[in-house]
Amino acid sequence: MKRILLIIVLLALIALPATAQRWVNISYPWSFVEHHKAAEMLDDTKDSFVYGTERGNLIVMERDRMTGRLQVSKQREVWAPVKEIHLAEATGDTRNELVVTTRRGDLFVLESGNLTDVWRTPEGYFTTINCFTVGDTDGDGQPEIILIADDKLVIMAGGEQTELYRSSEEFKATDIAMADVDGDEQDEIVLNTGEIIDAKFRQIEWVHDDPFGEIFDLFDIDGDGIVEIVGVGPSGEVLILDGDEQRVKWE
Repeated sequence: MKRILLIIVLLALIALPATAQRWVNISYPWSFVEHHKAAEMLDDTKDSFVYGTERGNLIVMERDRMTGRLQVSKQREVWAPVKEIHLAEATGDTRNELVVTTRRGDLFVLESGNLTDVWRTPEGYFTTINCFTVGDTDGDGQPEIILIADDKLVIMAGGEQTELYRSSEEFKATDIAMADVDGDEQDEIVLNTGEIIDAKFRQIEWVHDDPFGEIFDLFDIDGDGIVEIVGVGPSGEVLILDGDEQRVKWE
C-alpha cells in the first residue's frame, strides 16, 4: 500500500517542476527516476536526470556543486504529455541518445546533451505508442527501436525515420524487452502480455498462458548465462520463468 501511495505522489509531482525539484533535493534522484517511465538518469556522477511532464516539456535537472541543490539545466517542448523516456544508443554512433514517446503517439530521438532532434515521426504517424525498447533485432550492428504502436509490433531504424517492419497481428502489450531468453543465441522480443517473439524473423515462438504483469524485467537469476523473465502473476505473486524450458521456474 505504501508503494502504491508513493507512486501516486510521484506521478502527481511530474506536472509540477518546482515541487519535483524540492522532492528530489531531499532524496537521491534514482528514487525519483526508478518509479517513473517518463524519467531517465543522464549522469549519476552529477545527479543529472531528465523527466517529462504532462504539459509536454522535457526538463533536465543537475545538482549544483556549490549549493548541493538540484536545478534546471535545460528544457524543451515536445508538445504533448510525455509517456516514456529511454537513454540508449539508438543511432549506432556509439553515443547515447534520448528516445522519447508521448501520449499523442509521437516518437522523438534526441541528442542527450542539448535535447535537439536527431529525428522524429511526423505528426499523426502513430496514434498511440504503448511501449518501446531499443536493440539490434537483426544482428547487423545497427540498433532499432521496437514499439507496440497502434496495437502493432513496429520496428523503426534507430538512425533515421524509416519503418522497417509492421506486424499484421495485433498486440496489446504495455511493457516490452529484448534479450536471448532461451539460449539460442538469437534475441527474443518479450511482451508483458506473454508473447515471446523471434526478434530477427518476427515470428511468435511461444506464448505463456498468463501475462507477466504490468511491469516485468529480464535477469539471469541462476547464473547459467540465460536471462529469466521476472514478472507478476494474476494474483500478485512474483513469477520467474525459464525461457529455454518455457516453464515457471519459481513463484
